Amino acid sequence: MKLQWYGTAALLVFDEAFAIAFDPFLGIRQGDLHPERIIEVEGGTLALVSDVFVTHGHFDHIIQIPALYSGGNAVIHATKTPCETLRNHGVPTKQLDIITPGGYYTVGNFEITACQGRHCQFDALLVVRTVLRYLKPGNLRHGLRLLRCNKEYPENGEILFYELKSGGKRLQIMGSMGLDGDTEYPTGADLLILPYQGKSKPEQYAASLVERLRPKAVLLDHYDNSFPPMTSRIRTAQFEKLLREKYKIPCRAMERGTTYDMEELTL
Repeated sequence: MKLQWYGTAALLVFDEAFAIAFDPFLGIRQGDLHPERIIEVEGGTLALVSDVFVTHGHFDHIIQIPALYSGGNAVIHATKTPCETLRNHGVPTKQLDIITPGGYYTVGNFEITACQGRHCQFDALLVVRTVLRYLKPGNLRHGLRLLRCNKEYPENGEILFYELKSGGKRLQIMGSMGLDGDTEYPTGADLLILPYQGKSKPEQYAASLVERLRPKAVLLDHYDNSFPPMTSRIRTAQFEKLLREKYKIPCRAMERGTTYDMEELTL
């Protein structure tokens, strides 16, 4: 089992026979008022998948799905709300598969379980910092378009956490930096993909999630500045150091264009 990161929470998980996409959103150029446009990806690999799994319905997870997959053969697996949103934006019903927490799926050699997740709750300081970025010259018009996208692409409390099994390895994927308080998650996965965005001081909060899941290794995504001014690049070095020194868990931020092999993973 191998994986690649395309920015934000967009992941490609693949082996020799099958490729699966998770939250395939490729970012928005500063000032572009059409967030559904696809930023070109070398080789276009993310579009060549049999199945797409969605963690939740926010625009930075699904807005580019119609352009990437509508009318093709890929099956889009998502909860009810994002399926309705995608249908309203032109994805044929036959390509949509409504899934729920507790669901179990097989795609080629991959066994996939969906669990209830939770979206990160933004704190006041982060909100203030974001508003200040909106007020900078040239940011307001684009920023207001992104706010409208937030309303057009609701998540409605439907957040999924995925665990994949293949070749004796376990991979866990979070779409937002939060876990459901009432869900008992499987622990000890070989690798956790943790979105590192949503708190003004994320280190201790993110560490509490790692304590709960107890993975053997952590890769960070969603830390990048993929749709400014709503986002900014988050520094990850302090958190990586915390996991290594206090928890003895290897951790690093994912890099675009790098292939991570679960059989040979060294962080």
